Amino acid sequence: MRRMILPIVFLSMTAMHAQNGAAQEQTVTMHVSGMTCGTCPISVRHRALQLKGVHTAAVDLDTATAIVTYEDSEQSPQAIARAITKLGYPATVRKAKQ
Repeated sequence: MRRMILPIVFLSMTAMHAQNGAAQEQTVTMHVSGMTCGTCPISVRHRALQLKGVHTAAVDLDTATAIVTYEDSEQSPQAIARAITKLGYPATVRKAKQ
């Protein structure tokens, strides 16, 4: 009997968590200045991917843009921008979307 109760409790808790605003994947577009060579976007991308909750990061030197996908329960656009700025590339949030 005990073996049956645990999976049921787990599934119930998982369903409640999903209904009560579970983490969602978000995408933010940032302007990143100070990038001057082909290595700069690689550094910015690497830094973003080191952050907890960040799934993907695409950085473009020509448009000075970073597009980052992250879990909103673990990260925020402002925190991502601060981390990139601390690296030496001032980043500002342009647009965040779900």
